[in-house]
Amino acid sequence: MKRIGSIILALHDASDVFLEAAKVFKYSGREFGASVFFAFFAISWLVLRLIFFPFWVIRATRQLANHIFPSLGFPLSSLDLQQCLNLSESFPMFLYYVFNTLLIMLLIFHIYWWMLICAMINRQLENRGKVGEDIRSEERVKEERS
Repeated sequence: MKRIGSIILALHDASDVFLEAAKVFKYSGREFGASVFFAFFAISWLVLRLIFFPFWVIRATRQLANHIFPSLGFPLSSLDLQQCLNLSESFPMFLYYVFNTLLIMLLIFHIYWWMLICAMINRQLENRGKVGEDIRSEERVKEERS
């Protein structure tokens, strides 16, 4: 599990570098640099969080569980409740389902955030290449003034 967590952390941090660079360019008034790094961010998000994460990480946890829990005697895709309710062996299976449910929830968040990124790309194309204003930054300024 430690290795899977490290891989998830690396996949998430890799695309964040491009987002932070885009913010630096945006705040310094360099629109072209902000647009370029936002494009890198969007591409890295798509590849790392919507391709590698589900098809590499989540798939690996499924295959890893078959090797770790062979004593369960049934494939993890089986829904045989009688075998799952064996209390002496079901706790590792319970943990498998808890952790993979959390990974799938993270994937659902990634899909939602990707829709927001696509909306931002659409807004950028409508503004002829200028990265739009960060709504959260405007709210923060209003709160500081009042």
